[in-house]
Amino acid sequence: MLRDMVEVMDINLLDRILQAMRTAASVPTLVPELPKGVRPIHLRVLDALSRTRGDNGCSRVSDIAAALGMRMPNVTRIIREMTDLGMLEKTSDPTDGRVVLIRTTDLGEEYVDRYIVGVRQRIEHELMAEVSMDDIESMIVTIDAIRTAVDKACGRGESTAA
Repeated sequence: MLRDMVEVMDINLLDRILQAMRTAASVPTLVPELPKGVRPIHLRVLDALSRTRGDNGCSRVSDIAAALGMRMPNVTRIIREMTDLGMLEKTSDPTDGRVVLIRTTDLGEEYVDRYIVGVRQRIEHELMAEVSMDDIESMIVTIDAIRTAVDKACGRGESTAA
């Protein structure tokens, strides 16, 4: 009977852990309502572009794809959508005409300011008011450890079990 109680507690704990992970995974989607046609992935691309662009304000599609951890054909399709929506524009690399460079338009910059920078600043402000840096660091380490354990349990990582 004690063993059954321990297993129930472990199952409840695991359920709570998995629910917390799902909740954490949903945070990037908690942005203000977006304009018609704009999707959360568009904001991720704008963010990646703003972090990878060079002095000329442009990024290569391959750099954006690498920053997102996505395949080039998928990023190319999303960039085409964003270009059609007026957020991005394409240009040729002056040193290598085969290379396509991407830059934000004024509308794209407005979205970066409103939906990325502005939201981040508000979240950081609230987070720092509610949660200590020690707790934040501990959470990061714990989430990484849980992810590693789940990967091992599901056969996606090296198992330490003999």
